[in-house]
Amino acid sequence: MDAALREKSAFSPWSSVAMNKLLAHSYVGRHSRGHVFSTELQGPAQAFLIISGEVLAACVCPQRERFVVMLLGSGVIMGITQVFGSAERAAYDFSAHSEVVAIHMPTLLLLEILDADPLLWKKMMLMIVRQHVGHVEMLRSQIEGALRRRVASTIERLAALYGNRIAEGGGIRLQLSQSNLAEILQANRQAINKELKALANAGAIGLEYNALTVLNQNVLRQMARGTAA
Repeated sequence: MDAALREKSAFSPWSSVAMNKLLAHSYVGRHSRGHVFSTELQGPAQAFLIISGEVLAACVCPQRERFVVMLLGSGVIMGITQVFGSAERAAYDFSAHSEVVAIHMPTLLLLEILDADPLLWKKMMLMIVRQHVGHVEMLRSQIEGALRRRVASTIERLAALYGNRIAEGGGIRLQLSQSNLAEILQANRQAINKELKALANAGAIGLEYNALTVLNQNVLRQMARGTAA
């Protein structure tokens, strides 16, 4: 856990004493696909860092309506700011989209260590802000424009963030099912299927079971910006 955390800029300047204090109350969780492994609806508050795999973040409104808003991947840290929210705001829960390995940390202890050495907050906040900027850009791509542009733009950004390059010239494989993409875009699954087939017919992507491959990034980018012929 020490090595995995120190790879992130937010934890790299931590002293051994501070790190050992955190690790004494932390653990590595291994979560199977579909398992809701963290939720803000129940205490105690817990932060986690994704080591591998993809996580679906779902918003749970005060009326208990739930909808998926984002796919998160390796290197993302979540849960630090949940203790600052009000009881009236929407909460989030996190489920494994694929096999997930994550480091789980008690949020209050993490904040206590950061407060004891304010200089540590700088690195942490820079990391959180960079994450937040990426998340805002992702959400924007999910809601702006016609559905085909939204589908293409979302796939483009997710592939750049979490895709696996197959081989030189072989494309980028993204573990993402049609149903999960429909949830993220708040769209009908049949409509998503139609748009994915259009992207595939244009040569932008290849479709697989619970996954897709970006075959032509230029064509996908043009469709995401509405400039394709």
